[in-house]
Amino acid sequence: MITVPEEVLLDKELSEFNSQFNEIKGRNKELSDKLSKMKIGYLRSLSSNTDSAAGKVRRGMAFEIDDCKFHLEAMTRPDYQPLVDDKRIIEKLQERITITNMELIIKREHNEKIIKDIKDNVEKKERQMCKFKLFCVHPVTGKMIESRFKVHQDIKLPQALAEAYKIMKLAPHIPIERCRLVKYDDYAEAMDQSFDLDEFQDHFFGQLVGGARSYYSFEMFLETRKENETFKKYNKGGMKLMIAVIDLSTGDVAPAEPIRAEQGWTVGELKQYIGEIFNLDPSCMRLILEVYKDGRHLPNDASSLKGEGLYRKHTLFVASDSEDYDRQYKESFMYKHVDAHINSVLLYITLPPFQEHTPGRGEEEEKEDVKSKPSSSVEGRKGGGGGVLKVVSFSRNEEEKGKKRDIQIRVDQRTTLAQLKEELVPLIGVPPTGFKVYRVYNNQQEYEMERLTDSLMAIPSESRFVVRLGRALQVGECRIKLFLLHIDNTEFFNLMMESVVAKNTPVREFKKQIIEEAKVQGIDCVLELDKMRLRKKTWRSPGTVYLDHQLIDKDIHVYAGSEMYVEPLKEPEKMKLPTQMQVYVRRWRPSECSVDPTEEVILDTASPLDLKKKLSELSEVPVDAISVAKGLGSFPAEISCLDIENELEWDPAIQSISQTPFSLYDDGGVIYYKDNREKMKEITAKERAEIEKTENKRINSVRVYGTGSSSSSGSKI
Repeated sequence: MITVPEEVLLDKELSEFNSQFNEIKGRNKELSDKLSKMKIGYLRSLSSNTDSAAGKVRRGMAFEIDDCKFHLEAMTRPDYQPLVDDKRIIEKLQERITITNMELIIKREHNEKIIKDIKDNVEKKERQMCKFKLFCVHPVTGKMIESRFKVHQDIKLPQALAEAYKIMKLAPHIPIERCRLVKYDDYAEAMDQSFDLDEFQDHFFGQLVGGARSYYSFEMFLETRKENETFKKYNKGGMKLMIAVIDLSTGDVAPAEPIRAEQGWTVGELKQYIGEIFNLDPSCMRLILEVYKDGRHLPNDASSLKGEGLYRKHTLFVASDSEDYDRQYKESFMYKHVDAHINSVLLYITLPPFQEHTPGRGEEEEKEDVKSKPSSSVEGRKGGGGGVLKVVSFSRNEEEKGKKRDIQIRVDQRTTLAQLKEELVPLIGVPPTGFKVYRVYNNQQEYEMERLTDSLMAIPSESRFVVRLGRALQVGECRIKLFLLHIDNTEFFNLMMESVVAKNTPVREFKKQIIEEAKVQGIDCVLELDKMRLRKKTWRSPGTVYLDHQLIDKDIHVYAGSEMYVEPLKEPEKMKLPTQMQVYVRRWRPSECSVDPTEEVILDTASPLDLKKKLSELSEVPVDAISVAKGLGSFPAEISCLDIENELEWDPAIQSISQTPFSLYDDGGVIYYKDNREKMKEITAKERAEIEKTENKRINSVRVYGTGSSSSSGSKI
């Protein structure tokens, strides 16, 4: 057996280990290279994605490294220590700032708490305030004054009185000792309960008024008294009564005077109180409570006022007469006088000069006749209704003779217009058919009262009337104001006359009547029966044309104050059917910058093509060359020549002239038309200025009345 030396074996084993090591080393190198590549890629990704967590960490580490480098470098410099000191100072300042901020926050919170506490206290105090309107009759001027009154509920009555005294500024006119506070119903103007110091001096104000509130069912009144007077105690439940004393011998009702009463009183106690104030005998006194156009007798002396339905404010009629007291209430003079007064109104009437018509009798005698009428009229009217007229005042200035006179009368509202006119006859001197009565409204417009059977029930007291001489309307008649229409004049209409026409009169007959009346009155106009038309006057614009066969009032609605136009025509009337429409037309000539005089066309349909055909016949311009536009505003729809071309809407796309922007539903519309082949005239600045001046003068001279449409609501075509 051959023995291998140990050195050989070791060399062989070492060679094997070397071979394995080299193999492992090679693999490690490959892994290291691969890891390096991965590291480079990862670092690149970090630099590109700065928002990633790793990127942020890397940046933070870089900052720390840079900071360390800075300090290491700084430590080698001689100025390093001052930098360290500055840093410490900055840190201390930052600490002080932090502490100061904390102190400010604490202080702010404290201030906010104080403000909140103050606000809460103010709100709490406000909730404890009693708030009223305070009224007072000023002792010097005698006028009612009013102010806001706000006092704390926990102050006592004397302090509240002093505050009210101060608010009303009564010093030095009257001492506070002559003042007191009273519960007051300002709606009923009634004193309710008095707060007298001798009774309520130690009471808190809140106790007296029911606690602190923003709203009460009553207000406060600061009542004053004269030096030698004493205050009367007002118990709760006070009311204001207006007492009107009646003189039964004449029927005169004195102006109502206010007194204070209490709900707890009986009717008998009220009579006693009224008797003391007005010096009347309560034993034969009658009280009548006014209850809307009626009077309710209070005969039971033992009944309470509350039980009789009296609450806050009422009017009572009072009379004391033993003879009349013995009559049955409905048979008494008091009943008749109260009934007449409650159902009457006060009227102001302007009368024309007195017309002498009775030999030997003058205006004064006639007035005395009227003044003597009321009592006899009352005497004869027991069942209600009928006319009662009482002259309240009459102008007596001798210098005013022959002029208009003013009169105040009180008349029963159940009186008819016919009865009123009969009563006025002695004051005017002509029969009822010889004058007209007009009601005058607040805007000074006058409207004739025509219906003789109408009563005055709808007429409020203190209404105004004017009486004018002239034939009054008979049954079946109506009065119409006629205005003459001149379409080419700047003053395109003026009042012609008033005419009375019987209802159901044909328009043609009314035209004949107008022609005759115009001749009699000498009116300067030429009217021919077949060359004139009547038409509706819609405000100031000409409206519906009335045809000869139509009847007044039946086909043509008339009313008090109706107005119509009388329009002279150059040719016989061409409009024959109610379905036709009359339109005013004006030709605009762009090449001349001028407008022709107004003409008219009668349309059979609402077609724009029909309109253009009619205009073509009128102007001899081909239909295709005609353009049309609606005039702006109400009649006469004037517009400057400089604006016609651009301001008007030419040839709108419509299928009917009733459509916007034409909106023609009735007669009297204004249409502009032109030959669209014409070129607009070139105007120099000087010519424009001259045209502007001329046009402004022309348009300003035309009576322009608003921009309302001249059409009515009913379509004709």
